[in-house]
Amino acid sequence: MKKSSRTPKDNQIAQLENEVTRLNKKITKYEALELKQNRYGLVWLDVPEAFENDVENKLPILDEVPELAIKSNDGKPTHLLIEGDNYHALTCLNYTHKGKVDVIYIDPPYNTGSDGFKYKDKRFLKEYPDGTPVPVDHPLRHSYWLSFMRKRLELAKDILKDDGVIFISIDDSEFAQLKLLSDEIFNEKNLIGIFTWIRKKKGSNLSKEFRKITEYVLAYRGGNKQVVLFGQAAYAKKEVPLLNRANNVSIIHFPANKIKVGKGFNNILVKKGAFGSGELQVELLDDIKIKDGYILNDFRLKGRFRWAQKTIDEELENGSIFTASNTFRINIARYNQADKFKSPSSLLSPDDGIGTNEDATEELRALFPYLDKLIFDYPKPVSLIKYLISSIVKNKKEAKIIDFFAGSGTTGQAVMELNDEDKGGRQFILITDNNEVTNGQRHKIMTDICYPRIKKVINGYNSKKGLGNSVRYFKTAFVGKNNILKADDADKIELAHNAGGMLAIAENTFDQFEKTDFWQIFENEKQFTAIYFREEFTKFDDFVERVEKLKKPVVVYIFSWEKELEFTDFDDNKNIKVKTIPQPILEIYKEIYNLI
Repeated sequence: MKKSSRTPKDNQIAQLENEVTRLNKKITKYEALELKQNRYGLVWLDVPEAFENDVENKLPILDEVPELAIKSNDGKPTHLLIEGDNYHALTCLNYTHKGKVDVIYIDPPYNTGSDGFKYKDKRFLKEYPDGTPVPVDHPLRHSYWLSFMRKRLELAKDILKDDGVIFISIDDSEFAQLKLLSDEIFNEKNLIGIFTWIRKKKGSNLSKEFRKITEYVLAYRGGNKQVVLFGQAAYAKKEVPLLNRANNVSIIHFPANKIKVGKGFNNILVKKGAFGSGELQVELLDDIKIKDGYILNDFRLKGRFRWAQKTIDEELENGSIFTASNTFRINIARYNQADKFKSPSSLLSPDDGIGTNEDATEELRALFPYLDKLIFDYPKPVSLIKYLISSIVKNKKEAKIIDFFAGSGTTGQAVMELNDEDKGGRQFILITDNNEVTNGQRHKIMTDICYPRIKKVINGYNSKKGLGNSVRYFKTAFVGKNNILKADDADKIELAHNAGGMLAIAENTFDQFEKTDFWQIFENEKQFTAIYFREEFTKFDDFVERVEKLKKPVVVYIFSWEKELEFTDFDDNKNIKVKTIPQPILEIYKEIYNLI
């Protein structure tokens, strides 16, 4: 049995180790100063945010708000909404989802000087820390934004899979700065490409000289693993050329009315046809009038074809469509191309079915007809997010998608619609704060806009059918009295006692099965998560007995002062996997702290 408490000497050693870590961090920072001053890339004044005081004195966790859960019991995914500063939420997700995320899409504040920098601490938007006002066009405005974005992008990188992709929307205001910053964080070699999105049908007159109709989306890999992006479905016709004699074809028949004749034949169907002896004979339904007035009754074309009769019959039976040009060059739209995608174009256009700001505005009006004025001036359309997500996860039906600037919740709707179209089980995690925003009206972003939108999409609205799915609602919170590097035993105990929500997220087990003063058990359809969160082991034998009676595989978390645990009680049960708390959580937090 592992000891349940530590001596004062143990605690003193732990504190000294943390102090050494803190001093090493300072040394590294000072050593990097000269290099930073001479390096290629961005150099800016790092601006602190008010939330950093919380991080310096407390440990972040995620707490569920059970009364806001939406449970559908329809077998569809359970998604997550997280209310709070996205930095705190991403800190927690670095423990629960490190290296597990397939796609991140974010639409951060553009720092235009008029966008309100909604997600930033208002104190630093308008004034220096000493209270002196900061002009909107002051160069430090870029430093504010870069400091803000760097902290969050560094956290985002660590939760991406190596073959995951992050998409970042941006406009001209910070495009250059974002490109250099992202090159540094994700590695310049991992830039997949830069999309240009046609955001407005008419454009915005920035001046008498220029009309703005586009924005950008930067796409980066999470690691060095090769990523292939797919665009629209590959329905383009494939020509069946005249070829060699490999099939020894003497004659090929197309059943009557199975070939659609192309332009020049007025779309009249071929009645019957035969290919033989190197020549083609075709009998049409009627005389065909060609553009120059010539009437064609007998059409001949020399050549041999690639496919045998058996291949053509199979294609026709499976739903392929053969077409012929006015020179009877055969093309085919293959039946099996619906699930195959071609590489996307760098231009995201309405011609490809990708909507604009105007379309997104109409989508929000349909969801919130009671609002006199919409909160978001330039929302993103569902079709844009669906296109980007599909480019990565079209064939990954269990993918995880995160948006930590969730705003109105467009990404959540896009994921649910995509799942509805192909019976997928993709899960989204949306993070946004609940700051009050004003655009003629006063509203809270998460509780008044994002959460109601997701709820309406699930349940249905304006005669639209509900898509089902379930949602769990969490808030960022804090425990302890010391920062990550100075956490003492009391802080670790409090973290372990309150880690249930995070562990439920980590294991995707959200239904609480049982809770006592010593342990907590969650479940889903496939497994249990059992947590012994007390430092005293007086009830541990009862816990072991309870776990062994569970009928599904179990991930067991046991309180331990150390990262590793020597524990043999479950060694004979292959359905039980043992982990420890709270030290692994603190280790992740320390890594993050050292990045700041």
